[in-house]
Amino acid sequence: MPEREIDAGWIGRRIAQLRSERGWTLATLADRVDLSTTQLSRIESSARQPSLGTLIELARTFGVTLSELVEDEAPTVYHLTRRTDLVPRQIAGGELSTLSGRFPGIEAMHLALRRGSSTPEAQHAGEEFLCVLAGNVDVTLNTDTLDLDRGDALQFPARLPHVISNTGDDTAEILIISTHPANDRTPAGGETRSQNRHGTAGPST
Repeated sequence: MPEREIDAGWIGRRIAQLRSERGWTLATLADRVDLSTTQLSRIESSARQPSLGTLIELARTFGVTLSELVEDEAPTVYHLTRRTDLVPRQIAGGELSTLSGRFPGIEAMHLALRRGSSTPEAQHAGEEFLCVLAGNVDVTLNTDTLDLDRGDALQFPARLPHVISNTGDDTAEILIISTHPANDRTPAGGETRSQNRHGTAGPST
């Protein structure tokens, strides 16, 4: 089966549609997701591709799942995603395909991060889990830089500033799972830190 063509303008049109349905101005939505009106306008017109963190914040502000934000499929009582059904959407640094359906507990996605690219720094509610499916990436969490190879996995409070960088020679493929804010279990006393064999101290980005 041939791969689906990437519609680079779909996400921008969808954001504009959801904003219009709610009667919000550009300024209203921009303020709620901590963007300037110029940034949001460029995203809606597809002159700028949003980051994954921005998409998560937009979905939660609209009160929809990430799947509802970026996909145009009708809902069912279950959600099955076959590899041939993936619909990649252009975002900053690469292509995003949603894997989860319209259920509120988690957002699962496949990120193809281009060689030499990094995701913009993100912070949002909930927790995040990622597993490297192909390639090599660095994940920066505050002042820690973690080197992840194929098969390595990482879980962390998504409120920590985080950046994913492709350090390999090819496109990196990453499974990312983000929990709904209601499931955020970060200890009230602050951050948690767990370091595996790849952890090294690094500069904050």
